[in-house]
Amino acid sequence: MLLKKLNLRSFEEVRNGVPLKFKIQTITPDLIEDVLRHMFTYFLTRKPITTYDDLLQDGKSVSSYTRFWKKTLLSGESMVALEQRDDDIVKIVGVNITTVADKHKNYNEVYEGKVFNNVLNDVKNLTEIGNVYKTYDLDRYLTSHGLSVHSDYHGYNIGLRLLETREVLCQELGLKATATVFSSKVAQYLAAKAGFRTLVEQSFRTIKVDGKIAYPDADGSLKLMGIKYV
Repeated sequence: MLLKKLNLRSFEEVRNGVPLKFKIQTITPDLIEDVLRHMFTYFLTRKPITTYDDLLQDGKSVSSYTRFWKKTLLSGESMVALEQRDDDIVKIVGVNITTVADKHKNYNEVYEGKVFNNVLNDVKNLTEIGNVYKTYDLDRYLTSHGLSVHSDYHGYNIGLRLLETREVLCQELGLKATATVFSSKVAQYLAAKAGFRTLVEQSFRTIKVDGKIAYPDADGSLKLMGIKYV
């Protein structure tokens, strides 16, 4: 657990001739509520398997995502991209909710909400199949529960820079690898561009819940993708 803010990297990107300066740092407690609003606005409304089942219409699932994310954010191991401005306004342009996965810890907290639990189980099942601990021969690695970029800032490579900055965060945390289940084609493309390789993949149309195909009309797949740093 990180107990202090870490300034990880700074960037200047240009889109259509318009520059943007932003920094990536760890998420501190004062930013948590703003980060949660960002994730509900720009992540859950785009994630294929949450939009398929209208997660935002399921009150219990919304409450569970809030509790799940908040618990993760309080560890201080997640990242936020903030626009670097000349005033005191805090502008979140991207978020990656990252945390340490530990082979020796039990993750058995119970959550409510059918849609939330379906999503959580989909990710857990693919992660178990990929067996990151065995694949990379380690006991701990950096995982993630959401990568999102503010819609007004697409085209500034913010998602890519957050993925690349995981290496810096891993160094700070004493970790040698990162791995995540990505559900969107954009995130999968950016992860591959950042050096991640696919460990295991499952088509949405083969995922079952209670013995039935859960996403029969969904296009795409879940991919467990990872990278081990040298």
